Amino acid sequence: MAKFWLDGVCSKDMGIELQNPVKFSGASPKVSTVTVPGKNGDLHIYENAFENCTGNADCFALKHDVYLTLSVITRWLFAAYGYRRLEVTEEKDTYRMARVVNGPETEIRMQLLAPFSLEFDCKPQRFLKSGEFPIKIQSGQSLYNAWQPALPLIQITGTGDGQLVVGKSTVNITGMAGNLMLDSEVQNAYDGTTNKNNSISISGGFPVLEHGESLISYSGGITAVNITPRWWML
Repeated sequence: MAKFWLDGVCSKDMGIELQNPVKFSGASPKVSTVTVPGKNGDLHIYENAFENCTGNADCFALKHDVYLTLSVITRWLFAAYGYRRLEVTEEKDTYRMARVVNGPETEIRMQLLAPFSLEFDCKPQRFLKSGEFPIKIQSGQSLYNAWQPALPLIQITGTGDGQLVVGKSTVNITGMAGNLMLDSEVQNAYDGTTNKNNSISISGGFPVLEHGESLISYSGGITAVNITPRWWML
């Protein structure tokens, strides 16, 4: 039976029954259209990014005092705002980041049955669960990315100064004293709650694991590197 999980909590446990699996729209590239006077057709400017997609689910609740169940469902759906982790039974190896758009309608039949629909506003990525785990890297090792270009989380351990090279990116680090985290998604360097952006200089931008092979090397005071790749696909 189709189910979904929101931040790890199962829809069925909250009293939601799905009539069909959650249906997601396909990915669409972000494109700007420019009209040039006197020139036939339009110019299309691709922004190297993708639009959000939508997810829709036809649901129902079936229970005595079903109006109370609807209240519990609504409270759960909006327990947190913004993007939340969404998993569905049909995509067992991946998850999405989604925002709940609406709560259930309050159509109640025979005081037992309440049909309703849900809509999710989803980021375009389907993140692979296999990409959530750190990989210990030896200097000179390559990582192969079979998917879309990924923005990794990198843990660097060492003392003093060092240099990390990931593909086209070179990161020079000064004054290491233990661990340093590089988060390519938010373009930030930190150690716990301490900002470390002043301890790094980067050539080629924050590291990206491009599609295909990415060669990784490190030197100087760096003694260990662990990369959480954050693989994703469309």
